Amino acid sequence: MMNEGDFIKITFEMRIGTDKRLVATNIESIAKENDMFDEEQDFNEMPVIVGTKDLFDEINKSILGKNVGEGDEVEIKSEKAYGERDVKNIKVHPYSEFQKNKIDPIPGNEVRIGNRRGRVLSVSPGRVVVDFNHPWAGKDVFYKYTIVSKTEDDVGKVQNMIQQHVGKLWSSFQVEESGDNINVTIPEDMKFNMEWFNEKFHVINTAREHLKGKTIVLIEKYELKAEETKPEASESNAEGSSNQDLPEAGNE
Repeated sequence: MMNEGDFIKITFEMRIGTDKRLVATNIESIAKENDMFDEEQDFNEMPVIVGTKDLFDEINKSILGKNVGEGDEVEIKSEKAYGERDVKNIKVHPYSEFQKNKIDPIPGNEVRIGNRRGRVLSVSPGRVVVDFNHPWAGKDVFYKYTIVSKTEDDVGKVQNMIQQHVGKLWSSFQVEESGDNINVTIPEDMKFNMEWFNEKFHVINTAREHLKGKTIVLIEKYELKAEETKPEASESNAEGSSNQDLPEAGNE
């Protein structure tokens, strides 16, 4: 039976609006049926922690008390999902602002202005209208899920945390338990990955909250190239040229 703080993995479908249009899923067959398949997406079961903000409140409440293998379809009203559309979030920007930032504003395209993401609604001489409302604002959400498994061991929980933040790349991380330490060895191709650089702090903060008494040790190994061995010098090179090779004083 599921309780708050439990680490679980689920399969899910998320649909929006009265037509229940599919917008997200981790079920590969359903993604292909709806022309949403992307090779870069992680189609493994999604790890979540029951009771956290990773899920809408309605979904958390639905999961409580259920067992592995069970699931539900939950409806989340728009005001509790991505909010209602607000005309105050539709802004007019001078076209010169886009030119300055080397952005070509095309209606329908997503743009980033400052720290906000928006969608270009229209472009006219000298100005661009951008909608900063969430793309799914004003639409009800229908979330169907099935609980696939529950993770009990600390190593598995840390693996779940990593998967939550880096997706399909999680499997290349080596996670081992040693006493009160959980050692995480960072794979070679992630050491300079900016996504991991930003997300590792979220992993640590989540671990601090849910793995009391444990220490997370992040290990980055760098193999240094061995110093190249210089070829042994010949006797004349090692001790200097012989006298007969040196010009005599005054005979240069």
